[in-house]
Amino acid sequence: MKPISFNIGMPFLIALACLMVSCIQTPGDGGRASIVGHVQEEARVLLSDPNTAFPGYPATDRNVFLIYGDNVGPDDQVETNHKGDFVFPWLRPGDYTVYVYSEDTSGVNPPRDMAVVRQLTITSATETVVLDTLRIFKDL
Repeated sequence: MKPISFNIGMPFLIALACLMVSCIQTPGDGGRASIVGHVQEEARVLLSDPNTAFPGYPATDRNVFLIYGDNVGPDDQVETNHKGDFVFPWLRPGDYTVYVYSEDTSGVNPPRDMAVVRQLTITSATETVVLDTLRIFKDL
């Protein structure tokens, strides 16, 4: 009787290669890290003149956007709470861009919105990145 032999070399290597490719982590949801931040709004009588500003206050119900890695458009969006705070939970390590829109303070006519942008890197699977305050402006 001839012994049964299995040639598992090639199929095993293919399966191992597929498993390794599927384990490459890219920025995005599905992890345990998070990004937290605060948006503060400053009202000005004349947008281009900081001397006409009133004290800042929490920017409530503002849309905050998140881009994963080098993607072109926003991949996620949250709204600030009643204190101007926001959180993007359940993220994987990688590079991210957070932005919020503000009225433009440059004085161009016609007025337009500008993005207030922060770029960051999550390096640990359980890291919580706390952003500096995102300051936006509003014309009175």
